[in-house]
Amino acid sequence: MRLSGRTIVVTRAATRAGDDPLATRLLELGAVVRALPAIVIAAPANPTPLDEALRALTRFEWVAFASATAVERVLERLPALGLPAGALLGRRLAAVGPATAARLAAAGGPPELVPEEASGEGLARALAPRVAGRTVLVPRAAEGRLELLEGLRAAGAVLTAVEAYRTVEAPSAALRPLAGWLARREVDAVAFASPSAVSAVAAALGPDLRLLAGTLVAAIGPTTAGALVALGIRPGVEPTRHTGGELAEAIAARLGPR
Repeated sequence: MRLSGRTIVVTRAATRAGDDPLATRLLELGAVVRALPAIVIAAPANPTPLDEALRALTRFEWVAFASATAVERVLERLPALGLPAGALLGRRLAAVGPATAARLAAAGGPPELVPEEASGEGLARALAPRVAGRTVLVPRAAEGRLELLEGLRAAGAVLTAVEAYRTVEAPSAALRPLAGWLARREVDAVAFASPSAVSAVAAALGPDLRLLAGTLVAAIGPTTAGALVALGIRPGVEPTRHTGGELAEAIAARLGPR
């Protein structure tokens, strides 16, 4: 198998237990995966805007999702409000990439639009010709980047953006084992899927962050790669398509079996 004998650290948090396309594909390729979630998904600081938007779903023509986590949180919140999943599935849906689209499809509502480029900018560009004067709901992370929102506003969308969840850095003590693994050369690669994961690992490792220089560092896309470069770490892997599965394939292409 293409990653037989290789050990890969995955720093992302799965939307649901066992539901991480990156870890799943790495395992399929024969790797040993060490899960070290660097971020924790938390409820929004104020759930009222999300609840109000979900109760008024019929007034939105489009709902755009920039992450599978946003889909998951909306699907969890609907029954808590006494609303059926069909309240969402009756809208025109857009998903940032394959993992987000798959989560919608699993709930019975495959999205109408998935851009070629799996990014907020790509989603905004793909939606732009369709949303002028249209009402669009974007459930998002509190810390989410603004490119999707800015692109939709520039395209003339009547936009409502609401906080669906927060990403919180994992406790430093939970991430400290990485320093020992790196020092003992027990891992062949460390994969990062978000700038927040990079920040959390950097805070936890402190001066030991330099140990990453001794292993392959993989970034899911340019934003995550930029966060690493800002810390003096140049990623050795960055896939052309910014998905977990593509990141796993890029790691396999770079490393091969032991």
